[in-house]
Amino acid sequence: MARTPVEERLEKMREDERRLRERRKALEARVSADRRKAETRERIMLGAFILHHIEEDTPTGRQLAPLLQRELPLFLTRERDHTLMAPLLKRLKEKE
Repeated sequence: MARTPVEERLEKMREDERRLRERRKALEARVSADRRKAETRERIMLGAFILHHIEEDTPTGRQLAPLLQRELPLFLTRERDHTLMAPLLKRLKEKE
């Protein structure tokens, strides 16, 4: 078996390194995307939990309502978020 010249081996190693970097970047992107999806799902589930208790008028919902009325407007920073949450805050106020 003939031995490859050093330059060819170096080039092959460089190519292997490039492929490994690309694979690592793809895996890191996948992990990051999975983490964002999990965080989004967590937020959705938490929101669904809160809305369920408010809409079903449970004891937990009655405890959450004043907190949301007081704190949610302070938490929201964007006008479009205020607009989005306005109907919920109105419903909470009407339930008082």
